[in-house]
Amino acid sequence: MQYFADVFWKRWKKEYLPMLQERQKCLRPKRNFAVGDTVIVVDESTPRNVWPIGQIAQVFPDKQGLVRRVKVKTKTLERPISKLCLLESVERLEGEQS
Repeated sequence: MQYFADVFWKRWKKEYLPMLQERQKCLRPKRNFAVGDTVIVVDESTPRNVWPIGQIAQVFPDKQGLVRRVKVKTKTLERPISKLCLLESVERLEGEQS
């Protein structure tokens, strides 16, 4: 069982996680994180199956208006966006309620 769990997590980290966490370089414009977005918080110091899921409580845009840091409501953490994976956007949730 442990072998299959290890294989699953290796593939998840190598194949699926990078799709969630695309690099936001200047290649093409990307959507900024927004208050209310649901994210998974990447934390290398804990096993990946216990990474916390939280909701963005506050965003901190830079001078160009790009969000670089956010406050995540789990236990209220402030993290760089490179350590977050968007799970569900607030825009999608608002669209479903209409």
